Amino acid sequence: MVTILQNILRRREIIILALMLEALHFSILLDFGNWISRSLMLVHLGLFLIWQPIWRRDEQLSLFNSALFIVLALTIVYFLDWGLLFGWLIVLTGFAGGVILTNQRARNTYMIVLAFLTSELIIECTPKLFQFPVSGNVRHIFKIVLPLLPVMVVLLASSVKDIRLQSVDILHAIITSTLITLIIFGCLLNMYLGGIEYLTSLIETMLTLALFLFTISWLLSPRTGFSGLSQLWTKSLLNIGTPFEQWLSGLSDLSQRQDDPDAFLEMAMEDLVSLPWIEGVVWRVGDVQRKHGKKTRYESEFKTDNLTVWFHTNTVVGGALYLHCVLLVQLLDNFYIAKLRERELTNKAHLQAIYETGARLTHDIKNLLQSLRAITSIVSPDNNIDTRKSAQLLERQLPHLTQRLQLALDKLQAPSKTPSNTVRLQGWWQGLMKRNEDPDIEYRAEFDADPLIPADLFDSVVENLLENIRAKASVEGGLKTLISASSDGDEGVSLQVSDDGRAIPQPLANELLKGPVKSGNGLGIGLYQAAQMAQSMGYSLRLARNRDGDVRFELKNDDAVALMAGARQ
Repeated sequence: MVTILQNILRRREIIILALMLEALHFSILLDFGNWISRSLMLVHLGLFLIWQPIWRRDEQLSLFNSALFIVLALTIVYFLDWGLLFGWLIVLTGFAGGVILTNQRARNTYMIVLAFLTSELIIECTPKLFQFPVSGNVRHIFKIVLPLLPVMVVLLASSVKDIRLQSVDILHAIITSTLITLIIFGCLLNMYLGGIEYLTSLIETMLTLALFLFTISWLLSPRTGFSGLSQLWTKSLLNIGTPFEQWLSGLSDLSQRQDDPDAFLEMAMEDLVSLPWIEGVVWRVGDVQRKHGKKTRYESEFKTDNLTVWFHTNTVVGGALYLHCVLLVQLLDNFYIAKLRERELTNKAHLQAIYETGARLTHDIKNLLQSLRAITSIVSPDNNIDTRKSAQLLERQLPHLTQRLQLALDKLQAPSKTPSNTVRLQGWWQGLMKRNEDPDIEYRAEFDADPLIPADLFDSVVENLLENIRAKASVEGGLKTLISASSDGDEGVSLQVSDDGRAIPQPLANELLKGPVKSGNGLGIGLYQAAQMAQSMGYSLRLARNRDGDVRFELKNDDAVALMAGARQ
């Protein structure tokens, strides 16, 4: 007994479906339109509400939906006639044809359901609605065979563990209802124009439609060797009314022409606005947000791991177009990630080139040392060369050797990432002022504490910045430099170096400190290495201000201050 109850509960969905079909059949069969027929129709609608595939079983119906269904059910029962039944059967065939099931046994079950509903529609409902007779043998089959189909549904589902209806594909449901309607009205049209019997017209219509569907399926099948229609169909699905193929080709060309990730994304978004249904685009990467085009009242947001995009359109984006937008954003994100990785590989290759150059320059320095040894041996007192000739030799050779050595040292300049020593801030500050006594350099200090600082990092930052300012002054003329330092009681340290020259060009400012940059008098590696060293030591080096008359770099240990504040809390 317990096993029987468990089997019934396991197949309750299909049992409810079978009872719903039986109630519908006997409502039509038992003097359609009388009080017994209307009562059975009300039972049918109640079972439909229990079986229905629209709402999930764990979802609570709202008061509005419940009231709406009750009103529709009472309306159908009160005004029940063949016209209302015809429309209701069309809706039910759509539900039966639109089910999404992966189990073959379950699909066969719903094929029987679809055959039952179609038979009810064709054999009984349509002739009564349009008032023409049907053969008595066919009516006899209708009365005897059709009630057995719901029983077959239950028996066929007996070995299926879960035949529960998961969802309904609205496209399949519409296509199924449309095909059934096309068969019926095509049959009626053929019957009235050809003056033939209903069943003969029905068979001719079904054969014609079957031949048409078979031809379309054959043309769309890739195994036939004719792929033109299939390509057109696929292209239509991809485009969704937009020149997707053309935009994708332009995106690929842009990827080859533009190496900078941010510039690539900017130009790609500009091309995206060229699509006819997009009026504007707003996107955010990290903390940077930009826009192109104009905003509208309809905004749709799409997110990936690295990119957030808002599409502004003239209408609401939904359905297939929403999935289309997801595809566009994912493509942009993939191209953007590829550009970031490409830049990272380029930086690594650049560093590799620097290391190889350093090896070559080490060999040059070795040659310079050999030259110095040779000069030293020549001017040695043991060689009996008079002082005047020795001075002339040194005057000719030393400037040249000094220039070569300075050039080699400039190219080899790359600060170490490992701190060698720490010193007190105020002692380092005094030594800095003594090493760089220059009337064009102004020093300002505000010390509330004297914390320990990494001397290598501070020396490297100041030397790189002062060297850049000297190079800049040689082009723009005399520049005033301000070096300021401050510290507070929380061990926070700030070092600022600024000049009153022209602002750094924006493209160069965007890349500065993020990687090696092009430089006319070096490899563009000094500030990048200093920024990397600062990051490894818990400091940050940034371009704090960039405008004409005030170009300022700042070295600060914000991370250290935040960590100490968190520890106190």
